[in-house]
Amino acid sequence: MSGEIRAASGAKEINLSFIKIIDTFTFYGIDISLLATLTVLLTQLLKVTLFRRAQKKLVTFLPFIIGTFAYAVYAAVRNLSFCYLLDEYVSILEHGISVGAVSTLYYVLYEQFVRRSNLSETEKIISTLIEGYIPSEHVEKAAKAVAEAIERDVTGNGAKRAEEILTEYSGGEINERDVHLLSRLIIETLAHLTTK
Repeated sequence: MSGEIRAASGAKEINLSFIKIIDTFTFYGIDISLLATLTVLLTQLLKVTLFRRAQKKLVTFLPFIIGTFAYAVYAAVRNLSFCYLLDEYVSILEHGISVGAVSTLYYVLYEQFVRRSNLSETEKIISTLIEGYIPSEHVEKAAKAVAEAIERDVTGNGAKRAEEILTEYSGGEINERDVHLLSRLIIETLAHLTTK
């Protein structure tokens, strides 16, 4: 008897969880989806222009800020009232954060499944290590240059050449000590992977 009660309770919990998931997806209507697409595009544009040298932590919140602003403009136009923004500010914030969340989801899906990378496994490892130190538009080029320099190095001085490349691509944004540590990390990581 108690087994049947537990099974019924478990089924009820699954149904409630499923209903919550359905509610979440119905909350994201076509307007949220379209605004999220616009937010992704604006975020990427701002990342390569105004926020090119900004800290990565600041750029993380950009989709949510842009999404909230975009939804506020959309809501004001849809309701033909600026007062609507003041009266329904909680709803505007909720939907704006939803736009930011969906745009972040779009970006992650794009990066994981759509965007084709021409990087080798070694270059992918290097790009992961240097991301955040090198401006995002130069990460792939820098990773390829570092991998090529290390591969061609017969003197055992790959770390020194990696430092020069990282300094060149960073535009002087990384201090000398960090460049040295980062190049050593790259060499040690690659050496560890090839010895396994």
